[in-house]
Amino acid sequence: MSKTTLVLIGTGGLARGIAYALATTTTPLDLVIAGRSLDRTAELAYVTATRAALSGTSMTVRAITMDLAGDDLARSLSALDPAGVVLAASTQSPWEHTLAPSAWTAFVREAGFGVTLPFQAEFALRVGRALNAACPRAWFVNACFPDAVNPVLDAHGVPVLCGIGNVSLLAASLRSALGLAPADRLAVLAHHAHLHAQPEEARAWLEGEEVAEVGKALAAQRAATRSELNHITGLAAARFLTGLLTGAVQHTSLPGPFGLPGGYPVRAAGTHLELDLPAGLSLEEAVAFNQRSAERDGVVVEDGTVRFTTPSLPDFAVHELNRVRTELDQLRTRLRDRPPSSSPSL
Repeated sequence: MSKTTLVLIGTGGLARGIAYALATTTTPLDLVIAGRSLDRTAELAYVTATRAALSGTSMTVRAITMDLAGDDLARSLSALDPAGVVLAASTQSPWEHTLAPSAWTAFVREAGFGVTLPFQAEFALRVGRALNAACPRAWFVNACFPDAVNPVLDAHGVPVLCGIGNVSLLAASLRSALGLAPADRLAVLAHHAHLHAQPEEARAWLEGEEVAEVGKALAAQRAATRSELNHITGLAAARFLTGLLTGAVQHTSLPGPFGLPGGYPVRAAGTHLELDLPAGLSLEEAVAFNQRSAERDGVVVEDGTVRFTTPSLPDFAVHELNRVRTELDQLRTRLRDRPPSSSPSL
């Protein structure tokens, strides 16, 4: 049986979680792991291939280097001819606040994770554009802050199917906490901000009935470390990606479908997605809920404009993203040289 090619870009914790989970699936798959460092990429490919061998999975794994900032990106993707591409790499590490705390990480904590949007979107725009030019039939799944990045991609006319993580992690955690069976229909409306407790809590419906005390059911997840959560996010992503590749019907919850802000319940039949909102909830109400949550996450993308909620940073049009990223990078470089207790001067 021929194997479908899937390209996974990234070698960090989330990329590893996805690759290790894909190794236990049964779909014949040619997995290409792409990264900047061949050593890290080869290591990830070795562990994934060995897990696949132990699992009896029909999978081949290849490791390649890929320069996401280079001019050959479209040519590289064209040569691979993938069914789909998953991006799990950005120019702002989510681990920086623990590995290298500084005045920059303190600023991000105060302003909200949304302030890193220009760094999260940089590679997503490059990969999405290159894939659309080289392999227009291939689908693109963005794992880098899809709640806000996917609306940016949509505003730039870059096709993106959806994201992974965030609301998917919340849905998986709720299924576990509520003791649900696989056939039980759970729909979750939530934003990246809901990975932490919020004044306006994530919403969930079980078989059409709204679930009470969602925050209490998410307590264990919110107490867990980020590295451990990648194991859950990776497995949820692998199950969803397998469904995309096999054409399976899936009822799930995903961030950034159709470039929408935040996460929504969806029905997927292969790569055909449609919103699956509970009765009585309109799309306008669902989007408004996620945009209120985006306010608390530090950034709102709406009508072609990006608005940071910290008063120290001005609004800007999405087409100005490169300029803003350059200016933020200069600020980041300056603040990284200062201790976390420093007050940033913007």
